[in-house]
Amino acid sequence: MNSLPKLCATFSCLLLCALMLNACAPARWMPISERKLEITWPSPPNPPRVHYLGEISGFQQYSKNLSSMITGKSRDGNIVKPVAIAVGPEDRMAIADQGREGIHLYIPATQEYQFIYMAGEEKIHTPVGLTFDNESRLYVTDSQLKKILVFDASGEHITSIGRAGKETLKRPTGITFNTFDKRLYVSDSLMHQILIFSLHGEFLGHIGGSRGEGKGSFNFPTHLGTDYNGNVYVTDSMNFRAQIFSPASNKWQQFGKHGDGAGDFASPKGIDVDSNSIIYIAETLFDSIQLFDREGTFLLTVGSQGSGPGEFWMPSGLFIDHKDRLYVCDTYNQRIQFFQLATESLPANLFQEKAKK
Repeated sequence: MNSLPKLCATFSCLLLCALMLNACAPARWMPISERKLEITWPSPPNPPRVHYLGEISGFQQYSKNLSSMITGKSRDGNIVKPVAIAVGPEDRMAIADQGREGIHLYIPATQEYQFIYMAGEEKIHTPVGLTFDNESRLYVTDSQLKKILVFDASGEHITSIGRAGKETLKRPTGITFNTFDKRLYVSDSLMHQILIFSLHGEFLGHIGGSRGEGKGSFNFPTHLGTDYNGNVYVTDSMNFRAQIFSPASNKWQQFGKHGDGAGDFASPKGIDVDSNSIIYIAETLFDSIQLFDREGTFLLTVGSQGSGPGEFWMPSGLFIDHKDRLYVCDTYNQRIQFFQLATESLPANLFQEKAKK
């Protein structure tokens, strides 16, 4: 007759122990991803240059821990308005989400996820660009705070950079870590300059002067990218062109013009380059990604307006990782689309012939 109360007490004790142990165990997360079909660009019979891999619309717990099942509480990992993405060491991924005023940080090696919405005592408002350095520190530009926010590998805020020498930042937007010279390059759209910082936040100088159209001058520069040779790629948005700067030789190159034809620009944003020196630029108003060779010759358009696989609705930031995977912020479709780029070099005339059809 007394065995039932004892059994209940034992079960309650075991349940309490399980809750305590489970509460201490970190939750495992995974991307909310989907791959719908096989698409390549250019279309057959041309050799494929870009392969569609899938999309990510957020992050979810792989298996909810016992305490979250009982309390019904779970963190929200949905992506709302992605504008920038970067992939760093261990394939860790950071996504600037203006719709949620924060940063999604995901580490696949340990299946850890967190949403960063505070930088110390300040709330993140308008994240625009982000990048990792080679020690997994994360740097985020916030145009409303007028600062570069710095986080360590675990997502803890370290410091904020709000000045470039004697000047206060006005509207920091794009940012990239240059592995060649171990420096940070930051576009300030209202200063019409590219600012250069050490990884400790020391201001080292700037590229560009007053607003202008000449080579090395800018008119609202926004997004940045780098290649393995240390060249810096700039979306010179209101000059409707891209500029390429070599810190080693101090040489400049530029290409692009305003228009609505193939290879023209109307609202260029994200920019990056693959291991074959093919340049990728997100053209927001054309709902597509445009490809150019190193000389600025138009090669190919990837995508069109829509919500299906390989379609975009006002794409913005993009990033190419060390495995030649292209990640695109499909901003108003509330997702990241990702693609595999061909690792072998292909003749440019294939793309040009396809573009004419």
